[in-house]
Amino acid sequence: MKKMVLAAAIGLAALSGTASAESLVYISNAGSGSVSAYQLDKAQAQLKLIGEYPTGDNTMPTVVSQDKKTLYVSVRSKPYHIGSWHINADGSLKHIGDTAVPDAMAYVSLDKTGRFLLASSYGGDLFAVYHIGSDAVPESAAVDVIHTGKRAHSIQTDPTNHFLYVPLLGADQVAQFRFDANSGKVTPNDPAFINIQRESQTGPRHFAFAPQKDANGEQNLYLLTEMAGNITRLSVNANGTLTEHETIVGLDPEIAKTMQRGEARPLTGDNDLPKSEKPRLWQADIHITPDGKFLYATERTSSHLSAFSISPQDGHLTFIESVKTEEQPRGFAIDNSGRFLIETGQKSDKLSLYAIDDRSGKLTLKQRIASGKNANWVTFVE
Repeated sequence: MKKMVLAAAIGLAALSGTASAESLVYISNAGSGSVSAYQLDKAQAQLKLIGEYPTGDNTMPTVVSQDKKTLYVSVRSKPYHIGSWHINADGSLKHIGDTAVPDAMAYVSLDKTGRFLLASSYGGDLFAVYHIGSDAVPESAAVDVIHTGKRAHSIQTDPTNHFLYVPLLGADQVAQFRFDANSGKVTPNDPAFINIQRESQTGPRHFAFAPQKDANGEQNLYLLTEMAGNITRLSVNANGTLTEHETIVGLDPEIAKTMQRGEARPLTGDNDLPKSEKPRLWQADIHITPDGKFLYATERTSSHLSAFSISPQDGHLTFIESVKTEEQPRGFAIDNSGRFLIETGQKSDKLSLYAIDDRSGKLTLKQRIASGKNANWVTFVE
């Protein structure tokens, strides 16, 4: 009997170790020129550092391959490239290759098949599509390079993988394309863009798709506007074009009242902005829990992380709370259980681990742990 109990205990420990090892988190550190790897113990709500890996100055957006074996890292310093890193069983990283890109890529993602890497450039006003080779490294010759309007920011395909969207921060538009999942080629939709311009300089930046359609059968897309400080709900039509439905303030309205409209950051740096009467709105990132119940967004100037509930009936957002977080929060991510959120601060030397209440959507800080310099992007690998 004792042997059976001991064997069961060993088996449970092994399973626990496996689950823990599979809960990996990668943080890119632009100032340190590195990616930090952590292990998340969900039972204890604790992060543990695995190691830090030099990747190149101004390391920023990352994305993980569909099979969870490769981390793609955009390096926004010359020579501009996407680094490919193999994820070892213990969560450590091994460099396997680099792919040259035409400009500094501000956002990287994969299409829904995982065969194509998508990368957009804020400074280059373009995006590119790369086929991922059998060695897990994106091929050097791009499938497509598309020159867009001013300041292309994020890039994603829709859940059906038939359409592709690129917000143009400097043009107050979202460019909309048809996507061929067999070839990776894109063609402009009709119309080729939708205007996001209730007032001038809204700055459409990042966006997130609701994981499920609402009760009206609508596929909702939530768009963060960097300078206006808003979140706009749009729906995807059958032909892939977008329809705007409503816009709400992207953080606590009482905080937003103390701030003024932001301005597009010059490529030469934030310090080149003229002085302003009030702090400028400067939203950054947006994500939705896997169950589609809650949406979160960051605002950098006031250093707040804001929570909203999503109506299953029509996708309407209702403000829950804004919590003070790491200084100048840029990137964050939510785990696949929807129970944990990890957020970085570009001007902080730590990152924050929060627990998400599955009934209220409110956040509880569980841990602050040291990060690299100018930490800005978070990727879960589970």
